[in-house]
Amino acid sequence: MTTFMWQKLNLLSEEAYNDIASILMKNRWIDPEKINNDRFFSPKIHHLHDPFLIPDMEKAVRRIFQAKDRWEIVAISWDYDVDGVSSTAILVRFMNEIGIKTGKKLPHRIHDGYGLKDYFFDDFKKKWVSLVITVDCGTRDIAPIHYAKTLWIDVIVTDHHAVPEIIPEEVIWILNPKRLDSLYPFSWLAGAWVAFKLIHALLVELHSPEQRELFHPKVVQGLTEYIDFASLWTVADCMPLVDENRTITSLGLAQMAHTRSHGLRKFLFWKDAIKNNADIIGFQIGPRINAAGRMDHPDKALSFLLASEANVDGIIEELEELNHSRQKTTEFFVQSANSSLNHSESILFYTSKEISHGIIGLVAGKITEQFHKPSIVLAEEEDHYIASCRSPEYCNIVELLEKCKHYLVRFWWHKQAAGFMIKKGEFIEFQKAIQYAFHEMFPDGNIPEKTLQVEMILASKDINLATYDIIHSFEPFWIGNRRPLFMTQNLTIQSAEFLWKEEKHLALMFQEIPKIKFIAWGWGEKRAELYSWRQIDPIYEIHQNEWNGKVSVQCIIKDAMVE
Repeated sequence: MTTFMWQKLNLLSEEAYNDIASILMKNRWIDPEKINNDRFFSPKIHHLHDPFLIPDMEKAVRRIFQAKDRWEIVAISWDYDVDGVSSTAILVRFMNEIGIKTGKKLPHRIHDGYGLKDYFFDDFKKKWVSLVITVDCGTRDIAPIHYAKTLWIDVIVTDHHAVPEIIPEEVIWILNPKRLDSLYPFSWLAGAWVAFKLIHALLVELHSPEQRELFHPKVVQGLTEYIDFASLWTVADCMPLVDENRTITSLGLAQMAHTRSHGLRKFLFWKDAIKNNADIIGFQIGPRINAAGRMDHPDKALSFLLASEANVDGIIEELEELNHSRQKTTEFFVQSANSSLNHSESILFYTSKEISHGIIGLVAGKITEQFHKPSIVLAEEEDHYIASCRSPEYCNIVELLEKCKHYLVRFWWHKQAAGFMIKKGEFIEFQKAIQYAFHEMFPDGNIPEKTLQVEMILASKDINLATYDIIHSFEPFWIGNRRPLFMTQNLTIQSAEFLWKEEKHLALMFQEIPKIKFIAWGWGEKRAELYSWRQIDPIYEIHQNEWNGKVSVQCIIKDAMVE
């Protein structure tokens, strides 16, 4: 069986076993003596930062209220993923509620691509739009914004992507915490979270324009009503759950129990969602919203969030079908890629004429996860490729692309995920160049091994509901605050039974802990081998299981060390 060396392991004395909370705090750099730990364990609306510290926020607020006073039409232009869909829903709902008539541009992944286009504004002009607010895009779209101004259309950009070193003076209202002149204390915001900061500023101006009270009771009430949508984009856009991201996600998950969205309410009821569990967003809601933009049109996802009670069931069923199609299509192309990859290369490439733009990122992610290498998946068009890149944590794919950007028509990026367009005639040279750039980054071929981070060695007697309660207090878990992994040593296998008829998964019981079930997903083929092992040291997560009114501990095995 494959085993992983752990990235971080705290070996404790027997006396320290019961101090699990302190160990988890230490591993997360939380000082137990600091008063502001409330931001982590008891986040509140009042922990949000001042939105007016983002450059151009006051100008943007004034322009929006000017549009309200003049009865102008305001349009929202957004990206086609969860970040864009959920933020458009929140902006459309908010603008309508304060009396601003809104339109929207729903970009198509294939036909429109990422970012602003001149023809967007031609369409807006025909519809008498005079102000456009972007979400999760626009910072680098200087030329289209210039074009908008020739049509007498103003543009407010809300974004979180990298900012040009120089922003032309005539291009104003770029709300981005990554700006060099930003005083905002936290820059790791999701793109749509910047849009939420705009709503915060508008609420302040609406309810306490003279005192400028950030948390006037009516401001707090307004923020609370919109915060469920805000948590969607923070998790789904893979932002680290630290500082303000943790605050918004914790409060948003709690608010989902009272959400005004019929779509969210019905979906959470069907899935029996658990409060404070970010997995429901990352693995359930997010993929379904994204599936609309990947397999069809993002308008369906927006309809889900804004649906009336009368038509929500049909929309959810349609999203379920699109998500199922996404899963099947992704698996097909992952298998196709696995049969054609050159595994001797440091960066894995896969090209296809049949693959759609909506799937290339998912396939790249699967390849990278499986082989622990950067991957680039390309959809072949008539004279160019559209590519999506993924990389493990040890490799910053953006640094590699920066060294080769002269080959690219355009590219867009995050640290471990990026995309680009390249002409076919440039592809072979680009492929050589980026492989060379990788070898420059790792000249000795010393690539970090795939690792699991283990919090501590846990005694078998401490695998109980009391320990689960401690773990639960650290939720929500996601990037930046991963669900804790523990290891217990020298456990003797008592039984390894199949779960369900397909015999893919196992339920393990150990002699030392006879009442606790350990689930091992995908271990079905190892069943015979398991009985040949005398003892193992499982690496696992601790969960709570409820069945027939009975609450118990259940562990999920991620790996094991074997003698």
